Amino acid sequence: MTDKLWGGRFDEDITQDVLDYTLTVDVDERLVFADLWQDIAHVLMLGAQSIVTDEVTRPLLGSLLRLWDRSERGELRLRPELEDVHFNIEQQVIEDVGREVGGHLQTARSRNDQVATDTRMYLRRVQLDAVSANLELVRELLGFPEEELLAILPGYTHSQAAQPISVAFWKTAHASMLLRDVRRLRGAFERTDESPLGACALAGTSFALDREVTARLLGFRRVLGHALDATSARDHLIESAAAFAIGGNNLSRMAEEIVMWSGHEYSLVEVSDAYATGSSIMPQKKNPVVAELARGRAGRTAGTLVQLLTMAKGVTLGYSCDLQEDKPYLWHAIDAYLSTLRIVAGQTRGLRFDGARGEELCWDNFSTATELANHLVAERGLPFREAHHVSGALVAALIKRGATLRDTAAGAEILAESGHPVAEPVLARIFAPRAAVSGYISPGGTSPQSVTVVRAELRAAVTAHADWLDETRRRLSGAYEAAFAGARDVIAGADVGKTLDRIVSDLPTIDGDLI
Repeated sequence: MTDKLWGGRFDEDITQDVLDYTLTVDVDERLVFADLWQDIAHVLMLGAQSIVTDEVTRPLLGSLLRLWDRSERGELRLRPELEDVHFNIEQQVIEDVGREVGGHLQTARSRNDQVATDTRMYLRRVQLDAVSANLELVRELLGFPEEELLAILPGYTHSQAAQPISVAFWKTAHASMLLRDVRRLRGAFERTDESPLGACALAGTSFALDREVTARLLGFRRVLGHALDATSARDHLIESAAAFAIGGNNLSRMAEEIVMWSGHEYSLVEVSDAYATGSSIMPQKKNPVVAELARGRAGRTAGTLVQLLTMAKGVTLGYSCDLQEDKPYLWHAIDAYLSTLRIVAGQTRGLRFDGARGEELCWDNFSTATELANHLVAERGLPFREAHHVSGALVAALIKRGATLRDTAAGAEILAESGHPVAEPVLARIFAPRAAVSGYISPGGTSPQSVTVVRAELRAAVTAHADWLDETRRRLSGAYEAAFAGARDVIAGADVGKTLDRIVSDLPTIDGDLI
């Protein structure tokens, strides 16, 4: 005989090794807040629908609020022998108010819709935290001083010098990428913000539930209407993992540039001492370890995406225990992604770029050769393909002489011999990296004017995303406050139906549009 809450049809208990293999209490610690909030909303709804009596509703709510207070004080412990957060809370309620009352907590509810609801509630918090952390990093990138508009860096394609850019241009490029990550997170949030509560095991229930009320009490924007889909869906987790993986990859790409450019051969940027470490044997070393780890930890988020896709692909509709493998890996990816976002923001604040070194490299690596081709097109009327050939031939000739574009006298001589003379002062002007950067005036280009326009556009996007973030957090906070205030009022003697009508009327309505 087993004393498990599900043990009615079993003659013997599971063994200790089966319990150890199947329990999830360590993972479920993050879901305690959501499970208790959900329990309170569920009990309020059961009472208002007369599915349970006032004599059950009030003590249930009182027990749940006491558990909440214990959790807030860090005193609520999940017991491994009770398998998961749901059974832990239910059992502790039963121990508090007795089985005759506490046994009603799970009425018209399954662990299947329960865990789906808890996970969505936790994931909403994470997604909002990720939006916030991305916006903070973007603000750091966009807060560059004006002198960085013409602080020169070599731009690269194929890992070879291409054209000169500015530090400001580089920073706004990464800010632009990160704002796409914000949009991805918001899209994932929209599809996470749907309530599965009330779907029960997979087919709904014969009780007259009000799923819209519980959705509003939990801050959801809509109800996930189909019961089987509601308990089976894991695509919102996979989509979130994809957003974390793409975001991690974007952070890794920036980290790779920091690692590479901080090496002696480039000497384009120096990382603050606070974000570097030394060597145990080589006293001269300054290692950009934060950037290296940001690059390495992108593998955690990418690996989680693959794991979740693999986990879900063979599971038919309806819950299977395969699906409980979603959380351990996803939690790991969440921690890696959020911690990387936050520490990269701090590292970015202390980066010191060497524009003079960047300008020197651009002179020596022929990265303004395109400007000669553009000059021949604009001033001489040459077809670009011919101008490209002339400029390429000049580069080849200078390399054979061991010269660079700094050697404007040699350049003028070679061009004259090729039948395309250009005066040496003109070459000095068009080959100057700063002149090239200033001259790329097309929208989105490197000129200070273009970068300033882009920065203003990106800052406007940051403001709009921040407004959405604040409004969404207020909505969730309002739902939490309403649910807990309603529970306290009912405990104090208020009619549960009238209380629920009153508090829900002040909450946002459910969005039924699935398009």
